Amino acid sequence: MKRKLFLTALLLFFSFSFSSNPPGWYVQQLPVNDFVNDIFFLDSLNGWLVTDGRFSENDTSYIMRTTNGGDNWTIQNAKKEKLNTVRFLDINTGYASGGLKWNYGNVLYKTTNGGTNWLTINNISGVAINDMFFLNKDTGWVCDDDILFGGLYKTTNGSISWIRQLDVSYKIQKIFFLNKDTGWACNSNVNGGLYKTNNGGGNWEPMYEFPGSLRALFFINSQNGWVSGAFGEENHTIQYTINGGANWTYAQGEVGGFDLKFVNDSIGYAGGGSQPLRIIKSTNGGRYWGYQSAQTSANISVAVLRNDPLRVWAGRQVLIHTTDGGGVIVNVSKLSNGKPSRFELHQNYPNPFNPKTIINYELGITNLLSWKIYDVFGNEITTLVNEKHSAGSYSVEFDGSRLPSGIYFYRLETENFTETKKMVLAK
Repeated sequence: MKRKLFLTALLLFFSFSFSSNPPGWYVQQLPVNDFVNDIFFLDSLNGWLVTDGRFSENDTSYIMRTTNGGDNWTIQNAKKEKLNTVRFLDINTGYASGGLKWNYGNVLYKTTNGGTNWLTINNISGVAINDMFFLNKDTGWVCDDDILFGGLYKTTNGSISWIRQLDVSYKIQKIFFLNKDTGWACNSNVNGGLYKTNNGGGNWEPMYEFPGSLRALFFINSQNGWVSGAFGEENHTIQYTINGGANWTYAQGEVGGFDLKFVNDSIGYAGGGSQPLRIIKSTNGGRYWGYQSAQTSANISVAVLRNDPLRVWAGRQVLIHTTDGGGVIVNVSKLSNGKPSRFELHQNYPNPFNPKTIINYELGITNLLSWKIYDVFGNEITTLVNEKHSAGSYSVEFDGSRLPSGIYFYRLETENFTETKKMVLAK
């Protein structure tokens, strides 16, 4: 009897202690149906998000909190306004901001008890706070890009009072600070301008002008930074700098989106911009981006933990989460717009591979394309592609770094063509 009780207790221990989340990205349920505008996690358990209140003038937006990594969410505040950003400095002190819908007037809230109560800050002018950045409980910045009432403001006393550092002519949309002295700000002009300060915002130096408006700004240190925006012919594009913003280079691979965050100087995540909409990821400092199988919605917001490449949250119409870095990364490149004479799937190279391999294929006509990877037992591992491709020659880079060694099969299927080939991952 004692042995039976011991075994039962042991099974319960293992079931609770070593339960795991689904691999890759999975959906976390929210208590309301609304667009997620911003997500912030202080650690792997404690996080907050704000919503849009998207349906009408009288619709409600929310501030929500989780204490178990996003598995459950509690509504902390509900107002008839649009909330854009949320930031926390510690488990108690945080801010949420946005603007009144259909009316002039921004909103800024502060909490000192983890969001149980939110105090309204009314001592700053503007229409809608687009972004904010707080270094500590005293020092922070907010920005509003309205051409009549906007500007960039700084507080050094925990939002009791504000100093305007840049006026409405700058139309500041995004801000980012590394410390009390070094920071960057970008505007919402058609040709987005980037500015840098080395004295806490007392002076701002023009750094760069982009060929399109900017939507995201992030720096991991004084030299390495990234922006995304509407550049050239692409709807959203990512650029990176390795010299503090003086020069910028276009990233390659999948098109970037509304928001981007970096875990360290190598690994970053962003919302994908192509159909079907998805998460994109870089593992080489933002120089090249591949996508992961995580279909969600446009204008995806991303939350990461510093130096933790495995736990990431993202959301818009739904909230999704990964605890293993999101799984397989896929890079698809179009090699030629020429119309091949036939459909053809090539053998991957190198083969065997470790951990990356290239697979080329040709499409004779525009077609709905399905790309899947299977293990030796016929179990589906991942869907690489499930979308319409135009005629042309393509190259797929498959990264198997998160898979065990073994034999795998990749299968290309269109409306009138199907072929399967074998590949070997040897670590």
